[in-house]
Amino acid sequence: MSTDKSTQEEQCCCALMSREIEVLKNIFQTILKFGRTPTTTEMRLALKKSRSNITRTLNELEKKDILLRKRGTQEIVSIYPLSLKPTEHEILLENGKRLFAMCAVDALGMPIMFNRNIKVVSRCEKCKQKITIEIRNEEIARFSHPNIMIWSPRRQIAPAAETCCPSVNFFCCKEHLEEWTKENPKLNGKISEIKQVFPRIKQCWRVYGETLGFR
Repeated sequence: MSTDKSTQEEQCCCALMSREIEVLKNIFQTILKFGRTPTTTEMRLALKKSRSNITRTLNELEKKDILLRKRGTQEIVSIYPLSLKPTEHEILLENGKRLFAMCAVDALGMPIMFNRNIKVVSRCEKCKQKITIEIRNEEIARFSHPNIMIWSPRRQIAPAAETCCPSVNFFCCKEHLEEWTKENPKLNGKISEIKQVFPRIKQCWRVYGETLGFR
């Protein structure tokens, strides 16, 4: 995927084949409903595809860094932008389901992608204080701190589906972000205030959601 998180999902959409979109939508629908990914058999029955067709499509999606399977199996452990294991960025749906975003940007994009109202529960990377952000009707309705910031690397070296972008994080204020960057001078990244970057995130993630049929 792209090294720029702001265009990552746009490039995903452009590169997706119809059979990949079909499989991705089925996986996301299962996660949203049951909190888990479907088995290969469930995908085969739901989509009326052969096992080899499903496996081939999963192979293609993994090559594109959109999902990751447990080595030697078809079990999906992460699927962009969701992590199936806990991360610092918890997503609370209105139906009580709890999900995890790969990174801070993904956490803000998921309610737009899935067209859902959600609450993000994360932490400041510097002080570890809890940060909450409520997104309703595609707008930031409430936040725990008035000047929440996001730091992201200018270049994502490792595969996103494997690492879950651990360096893209929230900070409770600009001062804590500046302190953190001084403590990590070798890191080259971008600084964004969520109120300024959120319109751009909405624009990108709306495209991804429309492509997969969630909007």
